[in-house]
Amino acid sequence: MNDSIILEARDLVKDFPALRAVDNVSLSVSKGESVFIVGPSGSGKSTFLRCLNMLEIPTSGKVLFHGKCVSMRKINRYRGKVGMVFQHFNLFPHLTILDNITLAPVQTGLLSHRQAKKEAHELLERIGLADKAKAYPMQLSGGQKQRVAIVRACAMHPEVLLFDEPTSALDPEMVGEVQSLMKELAKEGMTMLVVTHEIGFAAEVADRMVFMDRGAIMETGAPEVLMNSSNQRIRDFFNKVL
Repeated sequence: MNDSIILEARDLVKDFPALRAVDNVSLSVSKGESVFIVGPSGSGKSTFLRCLNMLEIPTSGKVLFHGKCVSMRKINRYRGKVGMVFQHFNLFPHLTILDNITLAPVQTGLLSHRQAKKEAHELLERIGLADKAKAYPMQLSGGQKQRVAIVRACAMHPEVLLFDEPTSALDPEMVGEVQSLMKELAKEGMTMLVVTHEIGFAAEVADRMVFMDRGAIMETGAPEVLMNSSNQRIRDFFNKVL
């Protein structure tokens, strides 16, 4: 086994009534790698990502973390190491921003309350929201909420971050501030798997891009290789979105 591989899907299938959303997908992600999954709407990208985090239970196939099959019996420990950032933030509306960030590391015993609070303030300082620690999510803009959601995931000291279309629910002027934070994380060596429709951003940040269509991976490679693919379906997609 390649010791650098952190997260791997083997022959992953996810069936819904009358629909195979993920069709025999295999993919490995190495330490420090930024992998961006692109493709048309309805191609199974988000469902595949949710299967990796076990928010959707695969119909068949395996998800491996450091070469070991992910077990639902230890799912909370796994999710602490493989964090997920959602399209619609998923912040707790009744908790302050500080409490949103500190809740998981304290409840899981990763950090003491004092340590978690200190780290949360440092994370908020980093993203320019130090003055929002006592605010509630409804008092923040969409871009601010998504940056908080990202640092909340970072507060668990994850080895991998999964991003499910993290900018698609944002107004255009707010997209850049979230992308800047993601670029910083990539430069610092965070292992990232990102589903996105922002092709220009993917081409700039990705070490590798994966093209999915009809639930399957059609091709994978460096951005410049994939965007100049010999596959007509893939060329047609990029011609429409670029």
